[in-house]
Amino acid sequence: MQPALIIGLAVLFTSYFLFARFYLKRKRGIKRTSRSIFHEDKNRYGVVVQGIIFVGFVFAMMYVYVEMEISELSLAVRLSPIAGLFILQTFFTGLEEWLLHREKERYWYEWSESVLIFSAFCLILIMEG
Repeated sequence: MQPALIIGLAVLFTSYFLFARFYLKRKRGIKRTSRSIFHEDKNRYGVVVQGIIFVGFVFAMMYVYVEMEISELSLAVRLSPIAGLFILQTFFTGLEEWLLHREKERYWYEWSESVLIFSAFCLILIMEG
């Protein structure tokens, strides 16, 4: 990995930490609660959509690692299914929080995580090609 990539990722994760810790938690007073996919408060359709996203991830990983020549693939191509999974999962969880529990404002954490993962993947794509 290039030093510029490591510095860029460190800046991204530090800025996310500062945003989540100081702005969302302290200034806006939004509490972060971790909930699993099978939490009792989850919507049934949300669980189905997240299951479909996961199955799509499994098929994408199988295609990338079984069907393609792994030695010819760049780091960004090898990481794209994982990045896609995390981006879609966090975005959809944030959308579900926004639709069902808008008053708690927990969706800010999910959407900021989605932006963080997207930014980190774009940085890896630009630097590693």
